[in-house]
Amino acid sequence: MDKATAALTAETEIRELIDDKIAAIYNRDEHAVLNRYAGNVITFDLGPPLQNNGGLKERLRKWFSGYNGHINQEVTHVEVEATKEIAYSHCLTRTWGTSVAGEDLDMWYRVTSCYKNVGGKWLIVHEHISEPINMENGKALFDQKP
Repeated sequence: MDKATAALTAETEIRELIDDKIAAIYNRDEHAVLNRYAGNVITFDLGPPLQNNGGLKERLRKWFSGYNGHINQEVTHVEVEATKEIAYSHCLTRTWGTSVAGEDLDMWYRVTSCYKNVGGKWLIVHEHISEPINMENGKALFDQKP
């Protein structure tokens, strides 16, 4: 397989991983979500701490427990760059649903993910989720839309 074909195949596999992760989140399938991450993944999430080295399972459970029913997601402006060994993607992600308190939740944010091909399987080894902030008061701008 030449480099161009390998990169196209890797890009397709990364896009499938993103779609599969969205489906797993919608179904609240903890195992299927976690199966897309490396065991030593480092994440920069919206909430503290500044850097997460582990604890993904607990954070995922806490996030899932804050919603009633399905957790809906869509991604847009997805860009993927890949070789046969490493890749990265960035996109805008919308998440919406109903909180356990009955409140409608709906927000857009930015996601950048880094992947490594481990034994023929793509795993997320780093993920950075961010929200734009108001530069005057430092508060997150959760009402932004693409």
